[in-house]
Amino acid sequence: MCKARIEKSMAYEKGVQAATLDVPSKVLTVSYRPDKTTPAALRTAVQKTGYDADDATADTRAYDRLPDCCKKTNATH
Repeated sequence: MCKARIEKSMAYEKGVQAATLDVPSKVLTVSYRPDKTTPAALRTAVQKTGYDADDATADTRAYDRLPDCCKKTNATH
């Protein structure tokens, strides 16, 4: 569920050509057009979906709306 949620969310971002989440490693790989978006914009999009992006913490409201199965299990947000 979490994998589909984040990949679908990224598909709606301008300039994104593909997004694949490797669940075991928790690494999101995004192919994008650099003339349409930036890594910083993509990180912000991930945060607005409710997930951490590199060192940037997820948007609190978006995180709170995630299903329990998609929330962190060993840390407080």
